[in-house]
Amino acid sequence: MGDFSKRNADALERALAARRRELDGVDEDVRARRESALKAIEGYTALLREPVEQTIPSISPSRYCFKLVFPDGRWSLGEKQLAAAPREGDVIEIDGYGDWRIQGSQSVGVRPAGKPPREFFVCAPVAA
Repeated sequence: MGDFSKRNADALERALAARRRELDGVDEDVRARRESALKAIEGYTALLREPVEQTIPSISPSRYCFKLVFPDGRWSLGEKQLAAAPREGDVIEIDGYGDWRIQGSQSVGVRPAGKPPREFFVCAPVAA
């Protein structure tokens, strides 16, 4: 990206120099507006010359499905957005259900045929 920025800055500086030479024979009102515009472009050109920090792309959260298995055998499903996939042993909080420990995962086939199975993380309540 830096190479393109340098080339763009060089081209803008050449264009700015040409436009500044054209200001000599221009009416004062027009000259003031053009000088203001040229200063704005100079500011942009200076930004192009600044070093660019390499940033790590932000990881957007993904939605995961959880099978919440109660001690009496009942179960419910919950969803939560997380930045990284949960792993066995992780503890997560599910709104309205409290804290749950991930015990493993379960794949469930879906319809129509050809779609990938859905993964549910099987969880047990965390003892209080």
